[in-house]
Amino acid sequence: MGVIKRQTIRGSAYSYLGVVVGFFTTALIMPKLMSQDQIGLISVLVAVSALYAQFSTLGFTNVTARLFSYFRDKDKNNNGFVFLAVAVGMIGFTVALVSFFILKPGIVESNIEKSPLLVQYIWYLVPLIFFRMFFLILDTYNKMLFDATTGTFLSDLLYRIGNLFLLIAYFFHLIDFSQYVFGYVVILSFPAVYLAGLLVYRKQFNLKPNLQFIQPPLRKEMISLALYGIIGGLSSVALTSIDKILLNEYYNLSMTGVYSISFFFGSIILIPNRALGKISSTIIADAWKDNDLETIDDIYYKSSINQLFAGLLLFILMVTNLHNIFKILPPEYSGGEWVIILISLSNLIVASTGVSVQIISTSHKYKIQTYSQGVLVVLVVIFYLILIPLWGMNGAALASLFSMALASAMRVFYLNWNMKLFPFRITHLKCLAIGVLAFAIGKIIPEFDHYIIDLFIRCSAISVVFIGLSYWLNISDDLSKIVNTFLKNIGIIK
Repeated sequence: MGVIKRQTIRGSAYSYLGVVVGFFTTALIMPKLMSQDQIGLISVLVAVSALYAQFSTLGFTNVTARLFSYFRDKDKNNNGFVFLAVAVGMIGFTVALVSFFILKPGIVESNIEKSPLLVQYIWYLVPLIFFRMFFLILDTYNKMLFDATTGTFLSDLLYRIGNLFLLIAYFFHLIDFSQYVFGYVVILSFPAVYLAGLLVYRKQFNLKPNLQFIQPPLRKEMISLALYGIIGGLSSVALTSIDKILLNEYYNLSMTGVYSISFFFGSIILIPNRALGKISSTIIADAWKDNDLETIDDIYYKSSINQLFAGLLLFILMVTNLHNIFKILPPEYSGGEWVIILISLSNLIVASTGVSVQIISTSHKYKIQTYSQGVLVVLVVIFYLILIPLWGMNGAALASLFSMALASAMRVFYLNWNMKLFPFRITHLKCLAIGVLAFAIGKIIPEFDHYIIDLFIRCSAISVVFIGLSYWLNISDDLSKIVNTFLKNIGIIK
């Protein structure tokens, strides 16, 4: 757990710094500077390009996560692995580009009246798809070299800092909205360029092929993994992107903008989980190679309780401060309360299952993950098609909750049934009980006139109760170590 813990802490630090910057940009600045349509445009561009970019990898990120350990050989440039990754990416991008040109007339026709901004800026999808696809491929390769934090820094922090500077320039009328969108595309594309340069500098980006290394059994396994990776990868992205695309399809960019801002608050809960997943997949893949179930079980349990602790605290802070959140946002964003609650709850459920996704996807049963994801996407699309026309953005959030809860339950059940791995203990119930008490304390505190004072008092009281009781009941060994170190540093204990 040493490597995982160090990189998780560092990755989480980058992610949370990114959240701080993102909070100022997404929650405070963008809603005041831009219209809901403009914010909706950015959300749709990001969502559509994410789907296309994931498809463009042709599932090779799955090959990297599962089989790179067999290619790993620094003296032989990892047996031509980078060449394979880049070649597959170029083929995938070509296919995606052809499909984009085929679908473009229909997209333009359906949005020309209700969402004219999307029609105006639709061509920006091409560079976004290209660079985001390469970032996915290079980031997966880089984390298999035991560097999970660089990608997190680029995608979670640096990108948001760049957006902050763009918004400052927009605020002072140094750039107009069209220039802002161009700049946004540049900063969203930059991580791929930087990561490629970093790998070249480290002499880990060699495009010399070594096709002789790929013998028929390995080739067969790679093709199989890639095919399942296409389905699984698209399914994962679809679960976080289709809602915004369908909201624009059924309504307009304006509702998509309101939903996206509310969605941002609920997504904060998954930040530690994402950082953990990036590095743990490498360790788990190596553990599967050695059939080390004891290590996998230990990682599974510790990731689950730590993520439940962190996610539950964030969930309580979020739900008890909804009135403060909507004092920060402009009045036209009211009505997004249930989006925040439902998205936060769905992400809490996902977080509580720890590294279940990584365990299945790096095991010899990786196909089960793909099958379940494929079924899940079908179900979630059905949920969206039924609930979005009925309840708009609240329906989209409810559909996300149903789908995430179902997916999490399926993974936990399968790991317990097939591999005898189960993450939950009595400790989890203790953590939930502490959460109920902390939530009750947060709700009974009276509201203060100024939201900053209210935030400080409410968050402080909840955090002291939740963290204090969790430490006293030894909910998490990692939490106890962190608190003990803090208490030693301030001289309370020796």
